[in-house]
Amino acid sequence: MNIVKKSLYEKAKPSYAGAVINAALVLLALILAAEITFSMMYTGIYVVNVSMTPTLTGATVLYYDDYGKPVAGTDGDYVYIRKGAKPTYGDIVVVSRADVGDNIIKRAVAFEGDRVQFIEGWLYVNGEKQPESYISDNYRTAPNHTHYNYPRGEQYHTVGKDCVFLLGDNRNNSSDSRDYGDFRLKDVLGVVPSWSINCKKFTTAMHAFFYFTLRGKTTAEILTENVL
Repeated sequence: MNIVKKSLYEKAKPSYAGAVINAALVLLALILAAEITFSMMYTGIYVVNVSMTPTLTGATVLYYDDYGKPVAGTDGDYVYIRKGAKPTYGDIVVVSRADVGDNIIKRAVAFEGDRVQFIEGWLYVNGEKQPESYISDNYRTAPNHTHYNYPRGEQYHTVGKDCVFLLGDNRNNSSDSRDYGDFRLKDVLGVVPSWSINCKKFTTAMHAFFYFTLRGKTTAEILTENVL
């Protein structure tokens, strides 16, 4: 008896090449979805100037263009911020200064109602000396600095309602809340997560390759997405 083949009723088995193509399409879709999700949660920041040294390396400002905007070199760190994240003590944050037209990156050290003061270069919050392990003695406020003791003529500064007190890690070379006062929490664009600090060498190298090397650029125009 002849055996009747069921090929007319069976689906053809997929070829190896077809399986590879399908797997590649699925992988591509997953990567695209991950990229979209990541871009919705995070945004990249190119750091400029020295206020966050030694934690972050800022690009050197080479000159100012005809519109007064700084033009920087290629030596800055590139990190990510979690957009809309609520900062807490010790977080590195990016704040928008709409009146100036730029963003700044600093460390949040105190919030509404906290009492802030500097005594001989050391930060005190609510009367307690802050260890600030992320700062070496070389970057603490020097005796000849204006803010070696802060505030002048008062015992302490009380952070205002819905505000945050920001400091650069490079205390001798940072314009921050000691100069400008408190910053509004609603102007905080996001928080730099710890993983971004830990991976800054990789993200900086990737940014340098795609933004500078691949495009043949030797300077960075400092727009609002960059920070000082």
